[in-house]
Amino acid sequence: MMNRSPFLIFPWQRPFLPDLKAVLEDCSGGRSGSALLIVPHNRPWRYLLQLYAKERKPRLLPKVLTLADMVKVWRAGTSDVPLHTANMLDRVALLHGCVQNLTEDDAALSARFARMDMALFLPWGLRLAALLEEMLGQGLETADLAYVENEVAAPAAALLGALGRIGRAYLAALNERRWTTPGLDQYMASRQASHIPPLLVPGAERPVLVAGFSVLSGTEDVLLRSLWRAGAHICLHTDPALAGNEPAHWACAEHAAWLRRWQARAKPAVEPAALEAAHKPRLSFFAGYDCHSQLQAMRDTLEKDTKTNGRMPSTAVLLTDSALLMPVLHHLPDKDVNVSMGYPLTRSPLNRLLDALLRLQEGRSEDGRYYWRTLLQCLRHPYLNMLRIEDESGRTLFLRDALRRLEALVRTGNRFVDPAALADECRAALPAPLDTLLSQCLAITVEALSAARSTEDIAECLHGICDFLLAYGGDMWRHFPLDAEAMFRLMRHAAPILRETCLAQTPFPPAVLHGITRQVLEQERVPFEAEPLTGLQVLGMLETRLLHFERVLIVDATDDKLPGNPAQDPLLPDSLRQVLGLPDARRRERTAAHTLYRLCAGAEEVHFFWQEGITRSALFDGKKSRSRFVEQLIWEEEQRRGALLTPGEEPLAGARCTVRASQVLPKSLPRGAGLDTALQHLLREPLSATRLDVYLQCPLRFAWQYLCRLAPQREINEGDDPAAVGICIHNTLRALYEPYLHKEVRRGDISMETVRARFYEALEAADLRRILPADSCLMLETAAPLRLERFLARQPESALILALEEKLNVDLDLNGQRYAFTGTLDRLDRRDGLLYVLDYKTGTIKRHDGSLWTDAPFFERVAQACSAPGIKAQTSMGEDPMSALFEELRQRLPSLQLPCYLSMIKAKNIGAPGDAALVELKEDGAEIPLFGGLAEEDLTAALAYCDLSLALVLRHLESALHFAARPDRHCAWCPYAGLCMA
Repeated sequence: MMNRSPFLIFPWQRPFLPDLKAVLEDCSGGRSGSALLIVPHNRPWRYLLQLYAKERKPRLLPKVLTLADMVKVWRAGTSDVPLHTANMLDRVALLHGCVQNLTEDDAALSARFARMDMALFLPWGLRLAALLEEMLGQGLETADLAYVENEVAAPAAALLGALGRIGRAYLAALNERRWTTPGLDQYMASRQASHIPPLLVPGAERPVLVAGFSVLSGTEDVLLRSLWRAGAHICLHTDPALAGNEPAHWACAEHAAWLRRWQARAKPAVEPAALEAAHKPRLSFFAGYDCHSQLQAMRDTLEKDTKTNGRMPSTAVLLTDSALLMPVLHHLPDKDVNVSMGYPLTRSPLNRLLDALLRLQEGRSEDGRYYWRTLLQCLRHPYLNMLRIEDESGRTLFLRDALRRLEALVRTGNRFVDPAALADECRAALPAPLDTLLSQCLAITVEALSAARSTEDIAECLHGICDFLLAYGGDMWRHFPLDAEAMFRLMRHAAPILRETCLAQTPFPPAVLHGITRQVLEQERVPFEAEPLTGLQVLGMLETRLLHFERVLIVDATDDKLPGNPAQDPLLPDSLRQVLGLPDARRRERTAAHTLYRLCAGAEEVHFFWQEGITRSALFDGKKSRSRFVEQLIWEEEQRRGALLTPGEEPLAGARCTVRASQVLPKSLPRGAGLDTALQHLLREPLSATRLDVYLQCPLRFAWQYLCRLAPQREINEGDDPAAVGICIHNTLRALYEPYLHKEVRRGDISMETVRARFYEALEAADLRRILPADSCLMLETAAPLRLERFLARQPESALILALEEKLNVDLDLNGQRYAFTGTLDRLDRRDGLLYVLDYKTGTIKRHDGSLWTDAPFFERVAQACSAPGIKAQTSMGEDPMSALFEELRQRLPSLQLPCYLSMIKAKNIGAPGDAALVELKEDGAEIPLFGGLAEEDLTAALAYCDLSLALVLRHLESALHFAARPDRHCAWCPYAGLCMA
């Protein structure tokens, strides 16, 4: 055995790899090809290659192994036969069998898991497999953990109480099947640590260097110690104070503990110069109010000219969360960058398509129909819309044309639709090749997934989707390399996991099957090529180990990302991890601290960006705040300056958001020649009170709806349907009063049994039980009969029913012109010898000003304005008398419906009108009269005022120079509200 060499301390103020290369050359006597270098990951090897390439002379390069490769070499020597690496689902299946066997002798396990099938066991199995894998990686023997009922849920307590027995049974099951796992490889290799494989044995002619490690797991500690005892050199890039008697930086505490644990000595590998030892990076901090504000600040920083000695400094943008990759790439000023981190497959457009297809199946009804909104999300996905096929003449046909026709049919259907039936409806309008492509699309994306019962079926579906996208995508995937790589990962990594597991043919409920699929997809990451090594580098925090950059920009440096919060584990909370000997959240913090401070120590400038005040989505979490490491760096900077840093001033900058007051003007549409022509055409058609009410409420909506004829986007109503409910109640009332048409009806003639019978008939005829949500329909069935009973109780003692749902068509002479009017009377009575109009309202009634009909001065001004020939829209003083009268009428008379009906009855000469009323069916069924019992002279004047009200609105409509919006509560349900925001 060789003498144990002291640890080599490389000062973290200097670049690590050039110094490591020099030491490697020295240890190998200039024969670098004889040396072996063991590193945490592969990326440093690329930089070493670059360093050797600069020498421009042929030579053998050192052998480089990652820690995972080293474990494989060590593990290969412990087994006489090849071992199969069990995937996640295989491990869960083994654990399910182990737990089932143990339930025979364990009452707690039996009570919770004896009758639990694989579908229910899966969530617990995934966490249990991860726990056992971590314990194997730490080199720990499993043991039963009793008396934790007050710490975790009952199922978790049962599993932890039998953890030792489960672990032993699990290892036996793996050994019986000749299976292994990455954690088991580390565990078994550490048990044979004294038997170093020949490839790894250090020697005088074969130096072995271990470089770049900061925090070791239990098995890593055993394996690397064995190499060190055999003569390997441990190289630490850390605070040079570790090689002396001075206290080291707190982030290097793990290195200090490593030295104490191994009883090793330390010596400097390179003596830093005085300027290097005293080097401190220039720090700057930026607090944004959202993600994009900090990314804009990052872009501004990158665009600054920071050339040093005529060259651009090496620059790295570090992401604390891989989900930031796409926004960061979008904001970078130079798009020619090197990305050296994995991008989660779950963030890709491909996963969004797969997730939408899975949610489509999860929302499937019992009769095989699909929820319309989720179906639209699938039909609108860009992947499907970009697919194409050629017809016999070579003309390219795009699938999006067929999908748009299908979408239009979906919007006109019900909440749950049958895609195959809708495809049959639009088949006649499609060319034969496009029809074939649409049928194939539905078969692969919808029908195949609906028939899937096992993970093997899901794997075939995923493979079929990728084949379909590749076959009909043409050459477009060459323009979208990230998407193409995502499909590759799906076909070559995710699908085989689902297909080659021992659970592949086990049937699962759809919800569990989809959950398994999502678990597998969450484990996949899309890799990026780590070339070139020059220019701007985009990396994750862990990818920076062993690397050096002169300029570092750290994005989203919030405490929940740097160091990050431990994931919530219902099986083993963080408070119980130390009981089993597992590292807790503090180890994660120490690892992140060393990575960060090592990187900062060698940089010339470091920029931190984060967002503050943004509420997190996690339960019980507060708002985002800057990282605790940033807090410490700010505190150190304040200590150095002897004064507190002022927010908004360098180096503690913040996003500035300038808010300027502005006068909000209502949206307005000028009346041009086109609108004028459309208006003249509209006025030649029969007018209705509904149209005039729209103009009275909002002239701009009137222009868009009736002049521009913009049809609102059709949407399937998923909530309450007030219009359908109103029709149902109207039909009920018509059925109740039809036997009394042209007869006198007295209060009490209509019984509640009749009311309920007619209501349920109308309910069935309107099919409201299918249209309305179940809770709304239940409330309607309960409340409607009661409201109708109150309405009947408030009816007059007797009334003669003259008409029900009567259609009226009348010409009215207004403003010296004749206008055709049309309308439908809900009910017309004769009361006290006069005609009485009733209009049923199931919604909220906006009440009018009762004093309007006795306000003679107001209507005198109206009469003058309407009779004045050629009235101008605007006076020289900028005042608009017509608009002033119109606005006053709008405020005092919200609806022209009752005045319009009374004017039509008067012009029709079918009798003397007396009054009209709105019936408030939503509340107690009270009648809200228009006039409220006016005497004969006042009644005659009020009827004339009804004509003047219509005349005023029509005159304003014809003379208006523009159609202006009238913002109010009605904007909340206006179908054209989006146009006002444009």
